[in-house]
Amino acid sequence: MRHSLWQSLQFAGRGLRDGWRSQRTMRVHVAAALVVAGAILWLDVAPAETAVLLVTVAAVLAAELFNTAVEVLVDLVVGEQHHDLAQRAKDLSAAAVLVTAVAAAGVGLLVLAGPALAALRRGALTGQATARLLAAALLVALAAAVVRAARRPSPVVE
Repeated sequence: MRHSLWQSLQFAGRGLRDGWRSQRTMRVHVAAALVVAGAILWLDVAPAETAVLLVTVAAVLAAELFNTAVEVLVDLVVGEQHHDLAQRAKDLSAAAVLVTAVAAAGVGLLVLAGPALAALRRGALTGQATARLLAAALLVALAAAVVRAARRPSPVVE
């Protein structure tokens, strides 16, 4: 059955909420993403570099969600039994997250280190920088509102 765009967005919201609630590492990655968002606004990072950082953050979050999906499916199939191939699938999936996160940290350092040092040299919290930090806080509040809205049960017609 085809679902409306709104229903598809609600399903995705449920997945995000489940990832947030069930995976400690997802919460760590989101916290890191918020730090990156704040740094982008505070340091006035160039648009192209901002795009690279945002895609990198999205890749890490997506990798974590894929890892969680693999773990759930493996647990569904294998249950409480141990199977070497099931363990291998989980380990490979976790390794994908690790590779993505390490690469993202490298990208973050390459992009943000220079502007961060320059900002610290000139006096970090100017009026404009404070306004950027407030804008980052508003973005976080908006994201929280979207996740909260996704909690509402959707009428699923199958």
